[in-house]
Amino acid sequence: MKELLVASVLALSPAQAAGAPAQAAGTVKVYFSKGFDIPGKLVPVTRKVPHRGVARFAVQQLIAGPTTAERARGLHSELTGRLRGRSACGADFTIRIKNGTATLRFCRTVQGTGVGGDARVLNMISTTLKQFGTVKKVIVLEKDGRCLFDQTDAGRSCVTGHE
Repeated sequence: MKELLVASVLALSPAQAAGAPAQAAGTVKVYFSKGFDIPGKLVPVTRKVPHRGVARFAVQQLIAGPTTAERARGLHSELTGRLRGRSACGADFTIRIKNGTATLRFCRTVQGTGVGGDARVLNMISTTLKQFGTVKKVIVLEKDGRCLFDQTDAGRSCVTGHE
């Protein structure tokens, strides 16, 4: 019995093992936008996770967007169809969670949709990743390492917290 318990704990992602929000085993919440306010209302939907990489899977779902039924309810993702060009890492993005910070770095160009759409993208990503108990802060980077949608000279406001 003890071996079964240890195996069950080892099968959990770090976020799940650290006490992620209550959710059914093998599921994750993905937060899609509803409406076009800034930063927008978010509505959670539940997805079945086919593997242990729950944070990676959740971001993949944001890129894929809502199902037909969810779109009929008015949900949308401005990440859907916005990745352009070749990947700099062989995938759409990389994600690392360390010391309470999730760093999501896109490996393809993310085409912005304007101030409102960009704010909704960042809100969806941040809310989706902060559902995990191990994530307190979210940093989203472009493939060149600049903060996503940051138009300041340094392009590092998401890292430093200054505009």
